[in-house]
Amino acid sequence: MSLRTGLLLSREAARWGLRFHGWHAGMIVGLSMIPTVQRFVAVAWGDELPAAAGVAGEVLTGAVRALLLFLICRLALVRDPEVAGLGERRQRVAWFVDHRRADFLIQFAVLGAAFALFDLVPGLAIHALAPEDAREWVTAVVVAIKNPTVIAFTFVWMAGVARHMMLAAPEPVHAR
Repeated sequence: MSLRTGLLLSREAARWGLRFHGWHAGMIVGLSMIPTVQRFVAVAWGDELPAAAGVAGEVLTGAVRALLLFLICRLALVRDPEVAGLGERRQRVAWFVDHRRADFLIQFAVLGAAFALFDLVPGLAIHALAPEDAREWVTAVVVAIKNPTVIAFTFVWMAGVARHMMLAAPEPVHAR
């Protein structure tokens, strides 16, 4: 396998992820609004909030993201008829990792590039371009935008990678 096949896996998973995101936009965006509001409030008014409110908000955000990830995986890997009928799903992923390791590892490089593009670049741009007295608000808005878009889509995309890994394994798959 090669860089090309690893990037094709990323592309196919992302294309599937866009369709999945469209099919389940209400659930994904709806659940993402809870962390969106929490992050906006924490960034915009965090210094003025009681410490307990900050901790409770972080716990709530973590719980909602865990729920969102669970629901995405359930819909993408358990309920999807194309994957649901596959036996030995874990063994299929293990087969892929064992036999197409480079393609698997390329997913981390692509994820790292996406992180740089959608997290580091906006942060640097805010620091360089936003007036100092507006940075907190600009950061709050950017973080609020990223929650229902970039963060939620990353969950969907990674589920898409796992789904494509399962579909790529030959039938039948035996344990390692």
